[in-house]
Amino acid sequence: FGNVIPFLFDTTTCKSLIPPPPPSTGSDQMKKELAEVYNYTKNPTKENHQLVLFWGDGVGTYTPPGHWNAIASEDFIKLNLSEVRWARNLALLNMSLMDAGIVCWKTKYYYYNPRPSQLDSRIKTLTGLPNFPSYISGHSTFSGAAATILSYLVPQREAAYNQMAQDASKSRLVGGLHYRADCEVGLDVGAKVGQLAINKAKADGSN
Repeated sequence: FGNVIPFLFDTTTCKSLIPPPPPSTGSDQMKKELAEVYNYTKNPTKENHQLVLFWGDGVGTYTPPGHWNAIASEDFIKLNLSEVRWARNLALLNMSLMDAGIVCWKTKYYYYNPRPSQLDSRIKTLTGLPNFPSYISGHSTFSGAAATILSYLVPQREAAYNQMAQDASKSRLVGGLHYRADCEVGLDVGAKVGQLAINKAKADGSN
């Protein structure tokens, strides 16, 4: 999927969006992040469990991009947008989600980093374990892109979108699926893709 041609930019830009490598599996930083994941899964709080379930979006669901489409649609309804504006907004949102996925999966298979439970068998995830590499977090990358473009489209909801993106990202850390680096870098990469969607929006003449 990382080799699919993006909507918003060319393949050279796509490659440039691949972030620096994650901490080495034998590094002190990785040991620290692995211990953090283990502690979250060993002592799950009710709040964190609810966060994991709310943002789970695994097999058989509408997945993170669909989740963000549902969030956007709830807000677009309240704005009484025209059909043309609805179509444009959803196009920009979904182009950013598509391209966030492309960059994310290109990164995953570029570094091929193991999941926390693959480095520490004591880690039991609070939800299903995806069968693809860990770095970077898909939920985080999708959410960083969605929050960025939606904050441009509905600026009065910027704080709420950013909080939702943080929550979606955190859900993968406390759920035992990702390290902190996966989540933080994923949010950052997603935000960069979202900004490229904003640049496209500003250039299309319809502001």
